[in-house]
Amino acid sequence: MSALNPVFFWIAVVLCVISVYRMYLSKKLPVIAPGELHLSERSYRLLLLLVVLTAVAVRVYQFGLIPGGVNQDGAMAAVDARALADYGTDRFGMKFPIHLTAWGYGQMSTMLSWLMIPFIRLFGLNTVTMRLPQLIVSLAGLLCLYLFIRDMFGKYAALAVLSFAAVNPWHILQSRWALDCNLFPHFFLAGLFLLHRALMNRIHRGLLCASMILFGLCMYCYGVSLYTVPVFLLGACLYLICSRTISPGHAVLAFLVYLSTAWPFIAVMAINFFGLESIEVFRLFTLPRFPASVRSHDILFFSGDIPGQLIDNCRSLVNITLLQKKDLPWNDLEGFGSMYLFSIPFGITGLISLLRVFRRKTGAKLILLFLLSGIWCGLITGNVNINRLNIIYYPIMILSGLGIYQVFRWIPRPPVRWGVAMAYLLSFALFTHTYFTSYAREIRYWFFGDFCEAVSALKESGAEKYYITPDCRQEGASPASEILTLFRHEIDAEYFQGKNTPPGELSYQEKYVFRLTRDLQINPLEDAAYVIRSEDLALFDESLFEFEQFGAYDMVTPK
Repeated sequence: MSALNPVFFWIAVVLCVISVYRMYLSKKLPVIAPGELHLSERSYRLLLLLVVLTAVAVRVYQFGLIPGGVNQDGAMAAVDARALADYGTDRFGMKFPIHLTAWGYGQMSTMLSWLMIPFIRLFGLNTVTMRLPQLIVSLAGLLCLYLFIRDMFGKYAALAVLSFAAVNPWHILQSRWALDCNLFPHFFLAGLFLLHRALMNRIHRGLLCASMILFGLCMYCYGVSLYTVPVFLLGACLYLICSRTISPGHAVLAFLVYLSTAWPFIAVMAINFFGLESIEVFRLFTLPRFPASVRSHDILFFSGDIPGQLIDNCRSLVNITLLQKKDLPWNDLEGFGSMYLFSIPFGITGLISLLRVFRRKTGAKLILLFLLSGIWCGLITGNVNINRLNIIYYPIMILSGLGIYQVFRWIPRPPVRWGVAMAYLLSFALFTHTYFTSYAREIRYWFFGDFCEAVSALKESGAEKYYITPDCRQEGASPASEILTLFRHEIDAEYFQGKNTPPGELSYQEKYVFRLTRDLQINPLEDAAYVIRSEDLALFDESLFEFEQFGAYDMVTPK
């Protein structure tokens, strides 16, 4: 793909320059007009069905198996979801917290855990039930995307945008594993779609309220929503009131519905900002305080070096959007970027076409506000990466899809249309092949694949006590090893808390010992099993112990 990227990029630049130039000339020369796409209704539906089936297939094929292993944040959300399903508390016993304690120093949003609850209740705790909410919400996001663009620009533009999103690397990757913050862009887009629908129907109050509920639920998807969703809603409100699209009364109604949904999260942020104590509300849910939190340092205004941090943020923003430089292993594939590296010219073309209808279409203003909210997020959030800036990818996909659609209209030649389509199909084929082969092997390492297999085998050993290395990825002791063990062993929350120890069984604290192997007093007579790094095998007498290897780890049991 690295060899094809510059070729495709410069071809895209040429096509986009020609299209934009023809857009400009059309204002002066009426004879220059765009060519429209024409498909029979049956052909359109077949093509739409093919796009939908492609989108679903690439997201569900070997679902739960690839990526292999388990991400520690996803495991933590699942463990807390299991506790909420069983007892209505998190794994520490806190009554339905509005924000999860997670790692203690860095908290986790609750929406993902809430959505996991019904699947875990029905099918148990495993990688499929852990990841299903993200898959379902991502597919719902594609549906909202298609309907939103169809409402604005018609069915052909909607098909172009959906086709681009269906094979989009970012959208595919984030839909196949569980991370709390990756729900945020889908909830935001759904809120935007319903808001636009409400405005299309001469202020449909039901749709307006539904959109505000979704924007309110965004607050439980990711912490950055605290300074992105209100900014977007304020900008949209000012425009809609000034343009007399909505009345002040409708604005007040929208604000009250949003606030009634979002206030518990806002209260949690206020409690932690002012150092107040946790509050249990009517014994229904808890507004927790996190004394060890360091997350506020991620926000520009609390960084301690605002000018320097702003420069770094700008650099990061450009790197991961326009330049699409390599990000964390679980966020993108080398050579493909988040949007395919040659899509940016189409995105710029799409932005220009959007500005041409800016005055006539309310939806165009909402898309631009969506994009600006993402840029604002990138400027305010420190060390921004694809995860932290995920709100910006839907507007980029919209603009890129619209750009492709405009190229098809302004250069209505079959070789151009087929050429662009084949470039994306080839890129998608290469991406899919890489994802399910070499990348699947690579991501298994980053998602603790060997460690997870060793821990799962440990459960079958029948030993009374477990010694587990906290060094779960050859990079020093990590609390992730305990979270992964809680997930793989499906440990009951009250057993973890020490409240409910089965008869004849050691307590959790006695049974599960997370300690570096070199710090243990190894006793071959003890009824214990070990998960160790393979390089620590020399600490065990081969005549007294048996070994089962799992990649970089071994399970050790007495003979």
